[in-house]
Amino acid sequence: MDIVYRKAVRGDIPAIEKLFMEMLRSVNSCEDAAGYEDGYLNKFFSESGGVIYVSEAEGGVIGYISVELHDSFIYLDDLSVAEKSRGKGIGTNLIEFAERYGRDKSVVTAVLHVEKSNEKAYRLYTRLGYAVSADEGSRYRMAKQLLR
Repeated sequence: MDIVYRKAVRGDIPAIEKLFMEMLRSVNSCEDAAGYEDGYLNKFFSESGGVIYVSEAEGGVIGYISVELHDSFIYLDDLSVAEKSRGKGIGTNLIEFAERYGRDKSVVTAVLHVEKSNEKAYRLYTRLGYAVSADEGSRYRMAKQLLR
């Protein structure tokens, strides 16, 4: 399977929203998860709001990462890979695109949150150099230095 990584366009929003719902159902083990609020993703298509990267295969979006840009850090807002495409390095590659974006913007740190119940994601982030910076009840805040 050939996988293409690229910056998202507005036409990708329905696929991104579908992947977001799949991720919520998987992490929270429930069927009645609420999706994004109307217009939430618009900030990622402005010059200063951040960016979304997608992975695409066989003509469809199979994964994405949304990255908020702040003064001294990037925030990895959401990461989702279609269940049938997991375990192939797609999430790792999307995180690497996000980190490159942060370095290009000269931010020092990448920050994310992970649910404590999401052990696979926690192991992935740890393997990629993220460390717990705060325990926030049901989730951890994790961070990684991008620039020294």
